[in-house]
Amino acid sequence: MKPAQRISGLMEHPFGADYARGTPAPADRALAAFREQARAVFEPQGLPGPRNESWRFTPLRTLAKVPFIPAAAADDVDVAAVPPQIAELPGAARIVLVNGILRADLSDTLDGVELSTTADRALLGHLASAASAPLAALNASFMSQTLSLRVSTRAAKTIHLISIAAAGSQPAAFHPRLLISVNKGASLTLVETHCGLPGQPTLANPVTEIDLAEGASLKRYVQVTEQPDSFHLAATGIALAARSRFEGFHMGLGGALVRQEVNAVMRGTGAALELNGAYALDGHSHHDFTTSIDHHVPGCASNQVFKGVVDGGSHGVYQGRIHVARDAQKTDARQLHKALFLGRGPQIDCKPELEIYADDVQCAHGAATGEIDANHLFYLAARGIDPATARMLLVEAFLADATGRITDENLRAAFTRDIQGWLSRRSLKAAA
Repeated sequence: MKPAQRISGLMEHPFGADYARGTPAPADRALAAFREQARAVFEPQGLPGPRNESWRFTPLRTLAKVPFIPAAAADDVDVAAVPPQIAELPGAARIVLVNGILRADLSDTLDGVELSTTADRALLGHLASAASAPLAALNASFMSQTLSLRVSTRAAKTIHLISIAAAGSQPAAFHPRLLISVNKGASLTLVETHCGLPGQPTLANPVTEIDLAEGASLKRYVQVTEQPDSFHLAATGIALAARSRFEGFHMGLGGALVRQEVNAVMRGTGAALELNGAYALDGHSHHDFTTSIDHHVPGCASNQVFKGVVDGGSHGVYQGRIHVARDAQKTDARQLHKALFLGRGPQIDCKPELEIYADDVQCAHGAATGEIDANHLFYLAARGIDPATARMLLVEAFLADATGRITDENLRAAFTRDIQGWLSRRSLKAAA
């Protein structure tokens, strides 16, 4: 296979005709037709370039040069167990995907949640359409399997979805589609861990569509810890009906290039969304959080707090857009991003936006970047704390403003431990 295939006037990329021939056709005819329609959208536009305003801080040139093959075409991948570094969440039921495909032998039986690999046609493509987003177009063009979760009552257990990226002798890409429906008055807590195994580079391109019915509640916590040479491009679409509740937290601790994009639409009065995140980057890691919250109806609330620390030659990006329609009176919408530089080499790009057409609203946004306060370091040193430990404590406290918003106490502690692990590894590198 050639490293890349060129369409006139577009960025070269490996997702052309050869890649398509290596992607298994879905058994479901309707799904196969959906995929062909998406390819008709993706092929003329290709991967987003710097002229796409939403992507100008996150260039895909490096990714486009990797000669990915479909993960389904890699016949030398053998994952027999969940990697031991993935901690087991007490009381949680596991769903395990390997290269985007459900592994029933590694997964648990679910109580109170209907799990299916048959696409929910009422949801597929409605909240993340190929026509509206490059990531959704790429995903829909080559997805091999959908995973549908439907919740009709309060789920008895937290679900821990573990997505493992594993390449064989060649770089591999996969495109999972997750469809989540939470019925009227029902609730679910979902934890997602996206990780990769050492070896050739991988590309995970997951797309998630979430529909919350009236009075429904979903807590979704996502952690991305891909390998240093691998890529993760994720997109999520959320629809909130009247009085529904969504709590989301996204954390990025690894990967060559990671983008977590979330688009939410308030469709019913009284809906509320809390969307927060944290990232800790070093080396040449690039992480992009892009969010868009659309308030279409009155009396809804959304709040976002994202905080990050960057070191080495890393690059952090936050883009947050809030749109308040003319009829969306009594909206309360806020967003905040703060980043901390741990050295002189990293870079931060931040672009918060408010687009407001209603007049009876409370909306605010803020952004700030800086370095560790020398006075704080001196204060801790004066009390006998060595400089390395003092810096770790200050960074952990800085990120705690985001992790502290996780309402589940056990999961908040788990995410805090992951940050502490990143800080410890960074200190060991600095001391070596």
